[in-house]
Amino acid sequence: MAPQTRKLSTEQVLEARLRYASGEREWSRFARDYGVDRTVIKRAVMGETFKELPMPPKRIFSSRPFPYG
Repeated sequence: MAPQTRKLSTEQVLEARLRYASGEREWSRFARDYGVDRTVIKRAVMGETFKELPMPPKRIFSSRPFPYG
């Protein structure tokens, strides 16, 4: 069986995850920007694929202050 090739680079996935964490939610725009199907980018951003890459903190760009300090 041949190794699976990925359509997204590590940098693209990390960038897309940050965009999602900052509030972007238009999967069709993500797909267009990265040249892949909506399902491909959504699975990468949500961590179903590229599991070895870190996920950004959920509140990375929140306008509300943290409940401490």
